[in-house]
Amino acid sequence: MVFQILFSGVVFYFINKVFSLKNLFNPLVFILIFHFIFFYVGLFYKDMYSHVKIESFTSFLINYSFISILTGGILSRYMMQKFRPYVRFPIVNASLLINNKTTIVGFMFLILGLLCTLNYIISAGGMIIFMEDVENTRIITRKGKGLTIQLAINFFTYGLLTILMIKSSTPFKLLFLTIVCFFVLSFGNRGPALFLMVFALYIYQSVNKVEFSLKKIAIYGFVLFCLMVLFGSLRTNYEADLLSLFKARFAWRPFVNIQNFQFVIDYFPSKHDYLYGYTYIVDLLMLTPGSHPNSGTYLKDLMGLQFDGGSITPSYLGMSYVNFGVIGLIFSPLLLGFISNTFYEVYVAKRNLNKPYNLILLILISFNFASIVSSGIMTVLVQNISVLALVHFLFIILIKLLKKVT
Repeated sequence: MVFQILFSGVVFYFINKVFSLKNLFNPLVFILIFHFIFFYVGLFYKDMYSHVKIESFTSFLINYSFISILTGGILSRYMMQKFRPYVRFPIVNASLLINNKTTIVGFMFLILGLLCTLNYIISAGGMIIFMEDVENTRIITRKGKGLTIQLAINFFTYGLLTILMIKSSTPFKLLFLTIVCFFVLSFGNRGPALFLMVFALYIYQSVNKVEFSLKKIAIYGFVLFCLMVLFGSLRTNYEADLLSLFKARFAWRPFVNIQNFQFVIDYFPSKHDYLYGYTYIVDLLMLTPGSHPNSGTYLKDLMGLQFDGGSITPSYLGMSYVNFGVIGLIFSPLLLGFISNTFYEVYVAKRNLNKPYNLILLILISFNFASIVSSGIMTVLVQNISVLALVHFLFIILIKLLKKVT
């Protein structure tokens, strides 16, 4: 454990030195924080779970990937510094008036998000967060409704973040934040609602030209993580003593991706040959008509895993290993780090961040890049980025139509 703490401390020192830990607008920083929380912290207490043995080779690969993502980002920064200085935190002039065309579209998106949510609630027979078996009900009712849920969350996010840019009182904004988070929670997912709060914090900082200290951001993040764990325990009606609750909920979430990564290392290639890109085809098939499993569900069935929940989250490392073996493990974190920072620097240089929809798109893409850590790149591209692109272009089209009408 001492090595893990010292190693992660050195990595975070260089992240902050080169890129600024506070800049979650940069996908690289978001990825590295996600990687630490959901794919590294679990190594500190891996021996607490006796049902799976995390091998030394697995621990080495996770350590390698952590430093490799950072290395890819630093290589990108070294190349980009020849063209432009690094923006450690984007400060913009994006405050809106209540009657601004962008503001009107923001309210329209909130209504669209509400309509999608009502469609889901009606089909589910009510708000599942108030049902007895929330976890299993959530899994059952989501079948065939993935697009509706993604659209609702993206509509709500664009609408809410636009409203937060209006020159108005803080209570007014907090009211909208609370209402939207409540409706997002109605899908039974805690993550989107909690990250909405993170997005709101960062939009507030950027638009109001303030930067919170790392200490404040760390406290805020810890509180949100605790809320996520608490909601998870309520979602499954978990009743146990405090130690068991800590092990089953608080400590489990950072460990589960490490466990799943170990599972795929144990299974491939000793029990099944590498898949050579087949999981990416499985995810792409989700874009075609009909009901199709994602790659996580496909792997769960292939490996014969039995547990409550829709699919396994093998992580981007697991997906790389399942498809291409050790070669995939070597290059995937380097590429992820290089591409994520390059995207940020080019986007900030080429896009006008004073336009609210460009700033919103940046923070959402940054978050989706970070989601790759748990879900893998193709799952995020197909299920998240494709819907985000659709919603973003609709936002711009509606603004242009309003300008023509008026």
